[in-house]
Amino acid sequence: MREEIDGQVRTKGRWDYKGLYVEHSTKADALHVARHLRQADKNEVNALTEQPHLQVIRDGIHASCPCYTIRLTSTGKPCGIFGACKTDHPDRGVVWLVGTDDLLTKSRTFIRHSREWVDEIQSHYRLLYNVIDARNTVHLNWLKWTGFELVQEFEKYGIEKRKFILFRRYV
Repeated sequence: MREEIDGQVRTKGRWDYKGLYVEHSTKADALHVARHLRQADKNEVNALTEQPHLQVIRDGIHASCPCYTIRLTSTGKPCGIFGACKTDHPDRGVVWLVGTDDLLTKSRTFIRHSREWVDEIQSHYRLLYNVIDARNTVHLNWLKWTGFELVQEFEKYGIEKRKFILFRRYV
């Protein structure tokens, strides 16, 4: 099944855009993204945990429902992975996103369509939330753009005791 709406081609389980497409994640996607992870994302993971980046991403894919990979149309290589991990509360999901520098080369396309991806994830949960490293300004701006609110600051959070910010989005 294939339909086109406002220049977006949607096939079952896949969205196609100018320069990017999004589809369900596989464990293999984690390896490429972990090897090419943006420095800001590396810093954030390192501030939270001692686990290797690859393990954190694989765990995120495994625990998420749903989980999607953003790919470059030109090469098919993953340039970002995002999802929402299930919690003990079925109406709450812990939303997350990691990316490579390649994602920034398609930032207009990514930003233009990311609200609909967040809406898709939100269709599974009444509340999406997580914490973000206050140094990750690119993601902070993206969170505001997609309708999340910043609700609380934690001055010493994670293993590095850095400033993190709690964010959330309700339906």
